[in-house]
Amino acid sequence: MRKIKVGIIGGSIRNRWASSTHIPALLKSELHEITAIATTNMASAQESADQIGKVKAYDDYTEMLKSDDVDMVIVSVKAPYHFEIVRNAIQANKHIYCEWPLAVTKSEIDALTTKISRSPIKHAIGLQSRQADEVKWVKNLIDNDEIGRILSVNMKSSTQAKGNWVDSGSSYILDRSNGATLLTINGGHALDIVSFLFGHFTEVQASQHTHYTEARITDQDRTIDKNIEDQYLIQGKINSDLPISIHLQGGAYPQFMLEVQGERGIIRLYQNRSIGHPQYGGLSVSMAKYDSSGAIITSQNHDFTVVMEDTKEFPLTNVYRAHQSFAEDILTGGHQTPDFHYAAYLHRLIGAIEESARTGERISQT
Repeated sequence: MRKIKVGIIGGSIRNRWASSTHIPALLKSELHEITAIATTNMASAQESADQIGKVKAYDDYTEMLKSDDVDMVIVSVKAPYHFEIVRNAIQANKHIYCEWPLAVTKSEIDALTTKISRSPIKHAIGLQSRQADEVKWVKNLIDNDEIGRILSVNMKSSTQAKGNWVDSGSSYILDRSNGATLLTINGGHALDIVSFLFGHFTEVQASQHTHYTEARITDQDRTIDKNIEDQYLIQGKINSDLPISIHLQGGAYPQFMLEVQGERGIIRLYQNRSIGHPQYGGLSVSMAKYDSSGAIITSQNHDFTVVMEDTKEFPLTNVYRAHQSFAEDILTGGHQTPDFHYAAYLHRLIGAIEESARTGERISQT
């Protein structure tokens, strides 16, 4: 079988995400071959290339895009650089796997989706939570009416980050203009799970809260200004009739919990040893089932039974599966992996949440 030749933009071995997910996932894959690494520094690019073996190193990704030994590129750099790189990759007719978010501003998203609509290349957005067995299991339970008609959905996602401290390498996340906020990153991945399980949001109403306007840099003796919110409270409806409530919180005890209330039971999807990023994996599913809520006099801890628990290597496993899914799309012409058009929907949803939080109005979604 022909292997897909892959170039990684931002593929430094010192890039903690690329080195712990993309690179080992592709080396493990029988459908891919890493042929190029591009960073902004030739020494780091060459270091990564040497560790992988028989890989071309570049300190200018635009030169890599000219190579016939690259069929597909992975964009694994900070969000502010996504727009320019993706736009140039489309122009170069390379298949693209871009980390979430697709870009930072609405105008950038619109420009990329317009450009990609005119291109034959395949494209995927890095929303890998749906690759988890536990998320797929919950979807199967819901689709097969395991707990009856769904009455409500509640979700809490919190992280110790994005509060009043940060290390110098991550300080960019506290500046809204860099597009890596609590709502876009933690919220984006959590909202993707909900959309995958239940469908698209049709209305939202939100409020935002900021407890900290500056943060201490833990590895330096100074503080910096912080202009991103550290809480969002979101209410809405999915498919016009399913109520949902969501609480996103930064600078707090890390956790992820999604609870689905049905007429004949409850499903809980939660993350063990959480850092507030469900896309990393390590999820568990528990259930409580009953004939009707009238049969429950009082709630008990033993009402819930764990039905599935992730013991696989994470965050590698979900990223590996996302690459396998996208490879099948490239090789067969399929459309099973979330793409840039889906990313645009999620960006519009986040924009509606921001608008509602700013104005206090309920925003309809189409």
